[in-house]
Amino acid sequence: MKPLSRNVAMIGVLALAGCAAEAPPPAEPPDTRAADASTIHAAVKEWSAAAEAKDAEKFASFYAEDGVLLLEAAPDARGMAALREGIAGMMQDPNFALSFAADEVVVARSGDLAYETGAYTLTMSAPDGEPATQKGHYVDVWKKNDQGEWKVAVDAPVSDPPEE
Repeated sequence: MKPLSRNVAMIGVLALAGCAAEAPPPAEPPDTRAADASTIHAAVKEWSAAAEAKDAEKFASFYAEDGVLLLEAAPDARGMAALREGIAGMMQDPNFALSFAADEVVVARSGDLAYETGAYTLTMSAPDGEPATQKGHYVDVWKKNDQGEWKVAVDAPVSDPPEE
């Protein structure tokens, strides 16, 4: 073998060896769960403030476009149009009052789903027109939309048993 051919052969062997080496695994995305949980906690405070102000449009803005509100003894409100209509109707009740606060927010490792649990107090008019207050707990499922905003996909309040 001539010296030039030997060099070309050696370069070929080195090139093939380089192709056989494994590529490093892709870098893990940064863990943003704590920041996302903080963002959701802040959103819950704003959301509750919108309820206290009886601002139906602001309140509805916390739901995903395809969000669903699951209420006892009522049809599910699915999608933004149904959510807006149902929320506006509830807030027109002269005795309407709603307050809630998150106890816990857990963000999935994927960073695009989370759940929140908490307690609420809701006052509405009873059939006789007098205020009737209900207390309970809830679970909300949050999802991050295409714009990176956290929105409620499922809102599921569960009333506590009546106090005796």
